[in-house]
Amino acid sequence: MPWNPFKKKNAAPELDPLRDLTLSGLKPGYLLDYDLKTWKVTAQNRYNIDGDSIDEWQLSSGSEVRYLEREEDDTVSWTLSRKVPLANVDTGLQAHLKENDDPPKSISFEGTEYEGESTAAGKFYKDGEGSGQEFIVWDYVDASGDLSLTLEQWGEDEYETSVGESVEEYQFSNILPSE
Repeated sequence: MPWNPFKKKNAAPELDPLRDLTLSGLKPGYLLDYDLKTWKVTAQNRYNIDGDSIDEWQLSSGSEVRYLEREEDDTVSWTLSRKVPLANVDTGLQAHLKENDDPPKSISFEGTEYEGESTAAGKFYKDGEGSGQEFIVWDYVDASGDLSLTLEQWGEDEYETSVGESVEEYQFSNILPSE
């Protein structure tokens, strides 16, 4: 290759807006639009549940925080969720967990009935790194299969709940890098 005196040395590769700015390629600092709001990617985490890897991006818009998860089985599926205090889901849920070591088979929240779908153990990798933190997860879905409720146990008696909905890639737009 001939010498080019105008070529920049060690220049960072440029982003290809048609190939690189996809939902799967989100990184902390990126911006994107969803549901008439602009969201900023504030964290990128990974879960390993029974050998399956799930990517998670934390999105913030003002004081709102959502979690976008990408799971690939035979196809790619996306879920957008929000954390909900355990007491808001069911005031007796914590007592039920202590007495039975497992949650009930169904949970009602905000007028929707969720049925238990699966239980698994896994590891959470903050920022996709480290040795991971172990947890147990119970997944629930509504009759349509579009709404979900997730209960996670961290350690002996720390629980987190979240509710979510299935989303499609086309619902997100204007993905922009941080700088």
